[in-house]
Amino acid sequence: MLPNTLWRPWEPRAVFPVFADAQNTVDFMVQDDGNHSLRSLAMPFYSVLKKRKSVSGAFRDYRNLILRRPYRFRGALISRAGEFIKQWDLGRRLRTGDYFSVNINRLCSDAGVRLVDGQLVLIANRGRADVWSSSPGSATMRYVGESYVAGFRTGLFTRVLNPVSGKKHVGFTGINPQVLVGSDIVASVLLLNHSSDPGHDRAVTPTIRLYRNQCDFLECSFGEIPPHGALERTVLDLFSEARDFLKSTGGRGFTIVRAAGVSLASIHLLRSLSNTTLGMDHSRPAFTNVVDY
Repeated sequence: MLPNTLWRPWEPRAVFPVFADAQNTVDFMVQDDGNHSLRSLAMPFYSVLKKRKSVSGAFRDYRNLILRRPYRFRGALISRAGEFIKQWDLGRRLRTGDYFSVNINRLCSDAGVRLVDGQLVLIANRGRADVWSSSPGSATMRYVGESYVAGFRTGLFTRVLNPVSGKKHVGFTGINPQVLVGSDIVASVLLLNHSSDPGHDRAVTPTIRLYRNQCDFLECSFGEIPPHGALERTVLDLFSEARDFLKSTGGRGFTIVRAAGVSLASIHLLRSLSNTTLGMDHSRPAFTNVVDY
């Protein structure tokens, strides 16, 4: 369980994996948040009428709109076991066109903290005046090794995810449209048991299937993921017979991960057998995922 004051419910956030064997850099540029538009001015009131936001949330939005409060960002490092490690201020008093770029490895070194595989929770002090208080731009996380560069970007939001109390999620389905088990490259899946509530305390054990076509598949347990933690498993770790199973399809297949009553974040990775990260992306059906490796 994390400190209850690590972030407030109205503070937008995003979660990125951190790899101890790479240089981990996060950056963000503040784009025009549209606060000057009539739509932005009407949105908080409209959200209250539709019962999508509380009165206090709308008041907070109007205070931000009127005072034009600058953005501040901070980052919290969490281990894959879900243990809080350290928190830093990453960017202060940022306005449209301002940006920050921070090397997490250097922050850990300066603070005398050992970098471990884990997650970086990027937190903003406020967001746009929309339903989800989304960030005015996307954050990018880059991973640089001796022979590779990988990374992805995503936005910050205040969506309710895996709350301790209240309405629960129906379930999660994560799809890797194409995985590869080759002579020197293997695909893996990284799942994050994240939450909008620092008090999230539920461990999750998803089920994963490896398909070679729409009918033939192997199934097993992915393994337990602690609250606010993460777990990465390669296709060969999960399915020892994966090479023979995918032989007829040239080592290609796809995976589907399911978990009931919870929402997970899912990352698809390609690694060399020497454990070097070659590439990564969000595990969701999209044209960028369905490519011929």
